[in-house]
Amino acid sequence: MIDLSGLYIHIPFCKSKCFYCDFFSIPQLERKNELVQALMLEIKTERSFLGSERPALYTIYFGGGTPSLLNQEDLGNIFQTIRENYDVSHCEEVTLEANPDDLKPDYIRMLRNFPFNRISIGVQSFQEDELKLINRRHSAFQAAEAIENCHKLGFDNISLDLMYGLPGQTIERFAKSIEMAVKLPVKHISSYALSWEEGSVLYQKREQGLLVQTEDEILEACYFKLIEKLRSRHFMQYELSNFSISGFESKHNSSYWNGKSYLGVGPAAHSYNGEVRRMNVSSIEKYIQGIEDLNSCRETERLDAGTKYNDFIITRLRTVKGLDLTELFKLFGRKMQEYCLENADKSLKNGFLAICDNHLTLQKKGYFIADNILSDLLWVED
Repeated sequence: MIDLSGLYIHIPFCKSKCFYCDFFSIPQLERKNELVQALMLEIKTERSFLGSERPALYTIYFGGGTPSLLNQEDLGNIFQTIRENYDVSHCEEVTLEANPDDLKPDYIRMLRNFPFNRISIGVQSFQEDELKLINRRHSAFQAAEAIENCHKLGFDNISLDLMYGLPGQTIERFAKSIEMAVKLPVKHISSYALSWEEGSVLYQKREQGLLVQTEDEILEACYFKLIEKLRSRHFMQYELSNFSISGFESKHNSSYWNGKSYLGVGPAAHSYNGEVRRMNVSSIEKYIQGIEDLNSCRETERLDAGTKYNDFIITRLRTVKGLDLTELFKLFGRKMQEYCLENADKSLKNGFLAICDNHLTLQKKGYFIADNILSDLLWVED
């Protein structure tokens, strides 16, 4: 059986910075051509990280930043480099993250010239004042129009992102955004609570007393309203923050949760192959220079048994199907399986976790506090 991997391509450019964002992204579009050349070189020179000189890819994912700032020439050069260095005959999913205001009909038609079969659109809200509050460039109308145009022009697999816990957002207003989302031709919805990241504009405004953080009770109510409304429209939850019509789960992101190998290229991109985890430098200048000089431009962590076990716990238990206890035993032995079950005992008794068909799974009442539950199961060195 061929070992299939993922390729993640980080495009760090944005026309403007969203106020909640602490991801590595910059407005230096004048360096785009240099960056694309460096990406192509890294795609070529780092393929052996995935275990062979011509790795077989299962998924390709263009993330950011704003990948929809790439033009036809950029995409053509990147895909040519991929085809020359990787086996793409088994590739099932090729995703482009996009901002709604970039998805004009001509741009969507151009995308159809490439292997993209999935578009992930950063909507975040269908409320105009909420979009302005977080400094999104698009309007609610533009978001809906972009989704409709993608569908009309041949993209059947469309995903959108929604955010809850925005300052001043009520459960009712979030519910209206959900209702708008499910009326559109989308097959997948990801939804996350606003994270107040240090260094972001929203964080600074909160520290200045200009904004108030949403209470946990409202966040929890929004989350379960999301689950309820999406289920009523046949969006099944397959991971804590991800929902899809059956058959349209994100294959790329599912690979992360299932522990598959992936190569990340670009500034700040992460890579993982089961033995090593790497993170590229979060700097355009240092990244480009490092790639051109064939010098290391990344941090590398060789994973020990305890770290591998913790990764297994964190990724598998985020999924609705849960953690296969037989797989846990095969990978880590009886000692670690018993350690896991002993530490899960409290959550099993109070109904936050359950064991069904030899899988340890989070129960619905434990979804919102999943991080706390999972932390109890992690291996901690004495």
